[in-house]
Amino acid sequence: MLCVEIFKLNQFSSLIYGGNMNHVFVFGAGASTASANTPLGRDLVWNYHPDCGLLVPINNGVPDLSEGNENFKNFRKFLELCSTIYPEFKNFTKKWDGRGEEIFYLYDRIEKKHYVDELLEILHRNGNKLGIELVRKLIFEHLVESSIGSQNLLYKKFITEILKNDSKRIVSIISFNFDFLLYEDFKSDVYFDYLLKFDWIDSNRQSIYARTNPIKLIKLNGSLDWGICPSCNRLYLYFPHMFRHSYDDKICSVKCAEPIQPFIVIPHEKYKSIIEPLWSLAERELKRANIVTIIGYSFPEYDKKVIDLFSTSLAPHTKLQVVNHCDRKEDEDRKRNAMFLKYKKLFPFLKTEIEIYLNGFKGYIDSYTG
Repeated sequence: MLCVEIFKLNQFSSLIYGGNMNHVFVFGAGASTASANTPLGRDLVWNYHPDCGLLVPINNGVPDLSEGNENFKNFRKFLELCSTIYPEFKNFTKKWDGRGEEIFYLYDRIEKKHYVDELLEILHRNGNKLGIELVRKLIFEHLVESSIGSQNLLYKKFITEILKNDSKRIVSIISFNFDFLLYEDFKSDVYFDYLLKFDWIDSNRQSIYARTNPIKLIKLNGSLDWGICPSCNRLYLYFPHMFRHSYDDKICSVKCAEPIQPFIVIPHEKYKSIIEPLWSLAERELKRANIVTIIGYSFPEYDKKVIDLFSTSLAPHTKLQVVNHCDRKEDEDRKRNAMFLKYKKLFPFLKTEIEIYLNGFKGYIDSYTG
């Protein structure tokens, strides 16, 4: 029934707007989780060990339980860092016994789930640069390694079955994800423009990034395939592939010769002047949108800047679609009502009915193309 409803909606919308619509897709962590098993925002870094391959690496045929094991070392540093900010972590670091078992079950034993964004904001406020770099490295490795081996089917299907085939819509994309799972599909001739002026572009990507008529991909929090020199702010665009250990071997090509960092935008970081134009572009795209489809993003209360962006940009007659999922059919009405009330509270000025879809990212794609 839901597939039919969405299909009818797409037909009806095409009639209203004469076959030409500005459609903005908004992607959050939930879309990447559905497509490639990457962590949700509340799990990012905290679930680092369970998501990143072997919990206990093997050394010469036996488990390497040494305290100095590289797979344990950075995460233990992370726990010690947390214990200086959140009192409830102090007992956990004392239980480290060189074996590591305690670390693997830590996340489920913490009553309050601390978002890594909150931690980074505190570290920045305290001027703790080493702490920020440690967390940045764990974010990078968690996102990259948790998606290794994934077929990433949903983003691929989104590209081939929606972006390529729906020529009646003028599409742009706003993403809050660091990952580069939404990437060009060469067979479908679908290309993206990050809308930033890069100082250096990988030769494997140069010809691709220069293609005409790309789709705007506005990444408001940075991206793992972007690099930045912390000294001169020189921007680098790398060919997306599975980095395993950040950009450890990459040095800025100008005289400062600083190690390049992944361009992941930390709350209140100094790169505001570089990323702020993207927020202005996002505002422009939202203001002229006929349809805004939000997939896997929940507008958490702490993300006030994003809430303000949408509140000041959406027009009263913008059609807002929210794509989520519900595990049990008997819970659908309750969840739909709760989401409807949340979005009415967030955007009370909307005059069109907010459309809630609970068949997930895959169900949305299937319905859209059905």
